[in-house]
Amino acid sequence: MKAIVGDIGKPKTEAIIIPSNTKGVMSRGVSARVLKAGLTGITKEVKQYVTNNIIEEGDCFSSGPGRLNRRGIKRIYYAVTKRLQSDIGSIYSINNALKNVLEEVVSDGYASVAVCGLGDSNLDEKTIARITVENCNRYDNRISISIIDDNKDFIKEINVLLRELNNVSTE
Repeated sequence: MKAIVGDIGKPKTEAIIIPSNTKGVMSRGVSARVLKAGLTGITKEVKQYVTNNIIEEGDCFSSGPGRLNRRGIKRIYYAVTKRLQSDIGSIYSINNALKNVLEEVVSDGYASVAVCGLGDSNLDEKTIARITVENCNRYDNRISISIIDDNKDFIKEINVLLRELNNVSTE
């Protein structure tokens, strides 16, 4: 597992995990940038899926990569969280969504995945970083995981946790 400051829409992985809400893809932040890079085909596919299925916080679903397939991305996975995150329930839904989506990516047989920070500025970065590292660590022996985010402070927290994790596992 590694952490990188960068754009989740430009990873060197087969799959990416981005946030979503119960209405479909979020129209701001990371999700908006990924959709813009993948063009409208992704949005149509996601809207159709959300219309035909019951989506709840903690769920996950996936779509094709649209034009992101040019970058080697084969699938986009959506971790369903609250649109306006601000409480302990948000943390619980992020934890469940990330656990569920990582299980889905692994069961689909992909060799690599990139994960971005699933929280927003209303939640503590350290808490979201811990949830991300703990969930990713469960699957690190089964899939190559990159945590990619443009938030330098979030990636710094991830790297602190990864160093702690590596120190514990080598003793």
